[in-house]
Amino acid sequence: MSYFQMKVGNRFTIVATNGAANGHQPVHKSEATGFDVIDRRICRTVARDEPFESAFDFCTRRLAVIATKSAQ
Repeated sequence: MSYFQMKVGNRFTIVATNGAANGHQPVHKSEATGFDVIDRRICRTVARDEPFESAFDFCTRRLAVIATKSAQ
């Protein structure tokens, strides 16, 4: 079974899950109760059970901060 995941930039992945009650198992986007954000560099979940828009905004804000720091 394939599940929904979306890579954002070269660092984050958003994964659709069925929520904490069911152990955060990956699911299709239409079955999702929340979205988890995984930082691929440190192999750790950095946000859990967010709405998709919030998860995407989280990723883009973090990427902007990282880009700003590296430009200085």
